[in-house]
Amino acid sequence: MNVRTLTLATVGLGGLLACGGHGGSSALEAPPQAASLTSDTALALVAPFLNEENNQTGENDGSGPIMAGEALGLAEPAPPACVAVSGVTATSVTWTFSNCTGPHGWTWNGVVVISWEPRADGTVVVRHDQRHLVGSKDGRSWDINGVKVLARDRTGKLFTLSAQPGFTKTYREGAQTTVFAYACALTADWSTLGQRKLSGSWSLTPQGGGDAVGAAIPATTPLVWDRSANCCYPVSGTLHLTRGGQTATLVHALPCGTVTVNGEAKVLPACSR
Repeated sequence: MNVRTLTLATVGLGGLLACGGHGGSSALEAPPQAASLTSDTALALVAPFLNEENNQTGENDGSGPIMAGEALGLAEPAPPACVAVSGVTATSVTWTFSNCTGPHGWTWNGVVVISWEPRADGTVVVRHDQRHLVGSKDGRSWDINGVKVLARDRTGKLFTLSAQPGFTKTYREGAQTTVFAYACALTADWSTLGQRKLSGSWSLTPQGGGDAVGAAIPATTPLVWDRSANCCYPVSGTLHLTRGGQTATLVHALPCGTVTVNGEAKVLPACSR
């Protein structure tokens, strides 16, 4: 598992991540210009989500967003070099991150307990219990606490991803601290070799009040990551974003990092290696 993470938003935007119940996008299409988010604001709100989803565990071994060992043999997954392994059992392992860095320049410390179990219906359920997993960069930080659940049919390459109730992401920058309730209902499709397609929806709601951020990714135009493109961003797909009464539509394309926001062409920062 590469420890790639959240490229945070610009100052004052609260670095809003996201994910929440499945939903369509008809209400978000062709928003009135007066109610549209600016392209820079929309990108700042979406970038952390894209970077987090780009780094699903198992991306590099081709098994989908759980480790190959978990998917096939329910064996202990292999950690990156910066992780200390402890608490190993037949169905769980504890990873302690120590100054782990990724391609977007964030440094991560904290604990993730990974557990997995087969079920009678043939599915495999994997839980990533993140316990004060803290990413920091340039005086900003995210403190992630909660359980993300991944479920798959062992004979297929479709995964569902959700966050259990109580999942929080705390953003800190200087004197600013904002706690967000995080929810998601996403589907990851690994049926095409070398690609991951993501659809569904997500949301982040500030616990102290304020506008929630959410997005819908239609199944007809999923976000597509393609390993052959050597790109940390989706190479195609459409995402419909909302914040309060404002909306934006983001369409991804090649070359890497190309995106249009409400029809305005933008280029995302280059992937670090």
